[in-house]
This record gives sequence, C-alpha cells and structure tokens, in this order.
Amino acid sequence: PFTRLVFSQLMVVLRSSEPDIACCCGISAVWENRRAASRRNPGFSERPTASQQPAFGIVTPTGSWNALQILRPDVALPAEVAPDQRRPSGGGAPGGEPDAYYKGSSRDAVDGAIGCKGLTLRNELTESARGLVIVLVGLPGRGKSFISRKLEGFLKWQCARTATFNAGKYRREAEDAAESGRADFFDASNAAATAVRREAASACLRELLDFLDGGGDVAVFDATNSTSERRKLIVEETERRAHKYHVVFVEVICDDPHVLQTNFRNKVMHSPDFAGMPLEDAIEDLKKRVMQYEARYESIEDDSLSYIKLYNMSSKVMVNRIYGNVAKSLLPFLMGIHIGTRPIWLVRTAQVPTDKYPDADLTEEGLIFAERLSAFVMRRMHEFHGDVLPHKPVKVFSSTMNSCVQTVKGFLSSSEFTSQAFKQYSALNPLDRGRFVGAWWIDNCTDLPPFHILQQQEPEWFEQWQANRLDTRFPGGESYRDVMARVQTVLLDMEMTTRPVLCVTHITVMQVLLAYFSGVPLENAWGLRVPEHQLFEITPTLGGSYNVESVNIDMEPIGYQI
Repeated sequence: PFTRLVFSQLMVVLRSSEPDIACCCGISAVWENRRAASRRNPGFSERPTASQQPAFGIVTPTGSWNALQILRPDVALPAEVAPDQRRPSGGGAPGGEPDAYYKGSSRDAVDGAIGCKGLTLRNELTESARGLVIVLVGLPGRGKSFISRKLEGFLKWQCARTATFNAGKYRREAEDAAESGRADFFDASNAAATAVRREAASACLRELLDFLDGGGDVAVFDATNSTSERRKLIVEETERRAHKYHVVFVEVICDDPHVLQTNFRNKVMHSPDFAGMPLEDAIEDLKKRVMQYEARYESIEDDSLSYIKLYNMSSKVMVNRIYGNVAKSLLPFLMGIHIGTRPIWLVRTAQVPTDKYPDADLTEEGLIFAERLSAFVMRRMHEFHGDVLPHKPVKVFSSTMNSCVQTVKGFLSSSEFTSQAFKQYSALNPLDRGRFVGAWWIDNCTDLPPFHILQQQEPEWFEQWQANRLDTRFPGGESYRDVMARVQTVLLDMEMTTRPVLCVTHITVMQVLLAYFSGVPLENAWGLRVPEHQLFEITPTLGGSYNVESVNIDMEPIGYQI
C-alpha cells in the first residue's frame, strides 16, 4: 500500500511537469485493471464504451475534487463534494475500489498511519527550532574544516547569522601549538593533555551556544567529536540552554588513500600545529595522531540522533532523522561539494539595442562579444581537458531571455560541441522590477544597476530600499533575497559538477552569484560591479573558498583553432 501511495504522489508531480508521461502511466493502469476484469468475467468488455472512458482527478483529504487531467470532456467533476457524499473513510469490503490498487485509494486520509511512531517523530522534527548546531565528526585529515568553511559560506549567503567554532584553536590558545600539536599530546594515557583538550572543547562549545543565545542562527562545531560520550555531552549541554536548538551531526568518513594523502599534505602545510616542521616529518606526526584517535574512535550508531554520514567525497550518504530545511537545503549542498578543481565562468548577457526589451536580438557589438566568448571558452576547454575533449566537456546555463541564449549559441554552434546541451533556467532571469519595468533599466545599466535613476524618480521607495537593501521588494516584483532563493538550485548545480561551467545571466543575478563566490554579504551584492562584455573566472581553493578574477576578452582572437 505504501508503494502505491508513493506512486500516486509521483503521478501528481509528473503530471504537473511531464503531462504526457503521467497520463500514459495513468491510462496504462486503468487498461491493466480492465484486462484483469475481462479475464475474470468473459462477458466484460476489455474496451470501454463511451460512458466508461476514464476521467482523471484526485480527491483531497477534505473531499474536494482537483481536476488534474480530464480525458472525458463530457464528464463534469463536482467543484465540491458535500461531507455526506464523500467516500467512506474506513470499513468496506476488500477490493471495493477496483482502480485504487493502481491509482491510489480515494478514501479520506483518516485511515492513514497518522498515529504511527514514525509520523509522530516526523512532526516533531519538522517543527522550527530557535537555532541549528551542526557538529562535525571524524578522524583528523578527513576534510571537516573544509566542509565547515563551505557550510559557513553557504549559510551566510542564505542570510543566516552563522559562525564556525574550531576546537583546535581553543586548544592552541590553552597550550602552545609546538607542544599541543604533537602526536603524543593526543595519547589517551596522557592525563594532563587529555584534561587540556577536554577543557578546550568545552570552552569552544560554551562560546558556540553563547553565540546562538545572542541571536545567531547556525553554529558549526568543527572538532573530531569522536566518541559517543562526547556527542552525548554536546546534546546535553545544548538542551540545558533556555532556547530550543536542533543538533545535527555530520560524520565525515574517508578511506581513499589518494584523498587522505592530499588532505594530510594540505593540513600540515597550513595548520599552526606543524609550523616550521619539514613536510615529511609533519605528515608522519599527523599519521601518528590519527592512530591515537583510531584507537578510540566510535562511528555514530545512535539512531536517536539527527545525523548525516558522508562517505568518500559523498559517493555514499546516509541520513537519519533529517527533515525540514536541513533536508531541503543543507543535505543537497553537502552531497554536492567536493575538492575537485574546475573553472566557472560567469558572464553578463551581451549588449542589446537601446530602447529595447531583454528579448531583443543582440547588437553587432554584442554578437562580436559572443564570438569572442566562444573562442575563449574553447581555448580554455582544451587547456583543461587536453586536445581530445570528452563527450560533454562543459556545463552551460543561461536564462530564458533571448539575449542570453544568443550569447551562448555561438559557442554551442561549433562543430566540436554538437552534442553539448545547455539548460535554460528561468531562475537566472533578471530581477523582477514589478511596476518599474521598462527598457530604461537596461539602457542605463553601466557596471551597476541604475539605482540613481530610481532615487530621482521614486524617492519614497528608494528611501525604503536604502534602509533594507536585502528585503525591500520592487513594487509588485522581487528583492535581492528573492533572487537568492530562486537561484540556489543553479548554485547547487555549479557546486556539484566536476566539469567547467559557463553561466550567462543578467546583472542582478550576477551580483547575487558573485556575492556567494566572493564571500560578500548578500545585502551588499547590489554594489558589486559587473561590467558589460567582461567575464568572471572563478576557481575553487583547497581551503573551500574561491578565487574570483575579472577577465577582459576583447583581445581574444575569433575562430580559435587547436
């Protein structure tokens, strides 16, 4: 029954996005039901008469009909079903709804497992908490600090007041790194060192919770937190606070020798614990530290905790008690991030004529820029992949506006990229200006949006916007926060891919994306300069941030050849 329920819900989703697929599934189920009836009763016609033609709809738990797809134009579905006319919610003979096996029962949901333990737990977990504590778990050199920094940057871009608290920093403040960074300091039999490490971790946790008590939204606890006892203490300390905070553990598990060697090298080259040590000596000392932790390490097995386990660069992911915003936003982000390198090219749409709307064709100057962009991307693709390109060497995104599509088309028309598809995202369309619509906005865009004109023409609205540039919406339109919310799916796509990315969009969306990659608060995104016919090349760093470089391609030769 649960499988059929999932299938019926899937049909509803598919029908909204892929009606042909959904209707095909529904018709197939109905015909299968009729074939079964004809086999049971030879007098039953497999082919329905005109009055037996199927009509598709869904009954909500309140009894009202929602016509999703009507295949019988002569059948009118009632707008509302009176309470006494609803199908019975319980009882009845088995098989009383012949089509329910395939289409899902139309009975009211009161017979569902609403009192079961799992659903009760789900209701509890989807309640909003005052704040979120993300607790990293894992052996040294597994990438916990990398993930912590990535999470902090992503959450800040989402306008959540976020801070990361690293237990190692507190340990170094309590004991000099030259002493506390050596492997024997992490020996469980070293009672004095153990006391210092325990107190440092406790101090870190106290300040983390103080941050949340002071108005923070999300706190990231970057430490090994390698035993069940330690994790239990974190939960207990959090529950002692006056506010309700949700604790989510993120365990990072890695046994890939190549990844570990890269992580170890990166850690010893940048950690204060190994300052002044020869590289090989530092790596050897770190390996001994890892062995000290491995002797007492306990993976998360307590299913009363909310946790996410990431195995070997998220090639396998396990989650427990994860619902709500963590499931919608943080989990996809954690599954997408990786340590691979690739360039991301952000490009503002090429020039269109003045006094035209964004769906106008490009100017001659805009077409030349599109050709130069094509030559630049082709050259950089060969530098990244080599002489022989893979089947789909680059991911290409654009808005749905004609100017953006034309900016990309020159690149895609090359014979080397005949198999290269690209996605048009409405999420990349320009900020909706509501009643301030008009070609004047595009005509007066320099490397910044023309807010100076709104200051003159709409002084009352401009004053509101000055007071809150993040949330003030254009009348009947969007705010910068609204743009961030819709562009998040594209950002996750960029984070997830291991191939180069070309993204062509508009000035306000460019500002929102550049705020993420540059680590600029979103409320200041409006001031990021995005010159026309300029390209931004973004490359990831080992530490989890990005290098952002503005590239002028005016001198790029058109018609690049290998």
